[in-house]
Amino acid sequence: MHRSIAAAAAVVALTAALTACNGSDGDGDKAGTTKGTHSSGAAEPGGEKSPEAAPSSASPTGAKLGDTLSLVGIVGLGQSTAPTADVTLNKFVDNAKPTLDAFAPADGNRLVAAEFTIVNTGTTAYGDTPYTPPTVIDAAGGEHHGKPGDSDAGKAMGNGIIMNVSPGQRATGWVIFDVPKGVKVTTVTWQMDRTGLDTERIGRWAL
Repeated sequence: MHRSIAAAAAVVALTAALTACNGSDGDGDKAGTTKGTHSSGAAEPGGEKSPEAAPSSASPTGAKLGDTLSLVGIVGLGQSTAPTADVTLNKFVDNAKPTLDAFAPADGNRLVAAEFTIVNTGTTAYGDTPYTPPTVIDAAGGEHHGKPGDSDAGKAMGNGIIMNVSPGQRATGWVIFDVPKGVKVTTVTWQMDRTGLDTERIGRWAL
């Protein structure tokens, strides 16, 4: 792991609740060939969007739900190469329900959830707090960052606090976000090793 996960300290109290949430951390799950897919993002019952299985290519700034983007992280301490990964936004659910009161949205907000698949395509392990890389953006340009926890959409990425994907492995899981009730989410992003710098490395999917 090549950057601090100090943000995890703030959610230590949630660890006991999250131990039952066994989303894949990528270890022992061998990755196969990953292809980008494209979707109209048609809504399914319950506010869920998922892609059609039609192949396509996508750029980090022009992707849609179901597309796979090849992203690059930063070189960590003691490492000679940056991690690289193919990241897919599989599904998006509006108005998700928290599995515990501790994961509920703040007053005036609603919970949304996004499912990602991360395939490590490089030679360096990719470790992160899984709710740190993604952000959802509303129609007015407001950014809403991920948070630890589970919803009825599915189990959290990794164990909800730590994700570690070894070279050649994959991880699939959900990240939840607090979003004001009145806004429309239009974009989902993922930035490996988020530092606030190198914004051109952010993968973006339009909903």
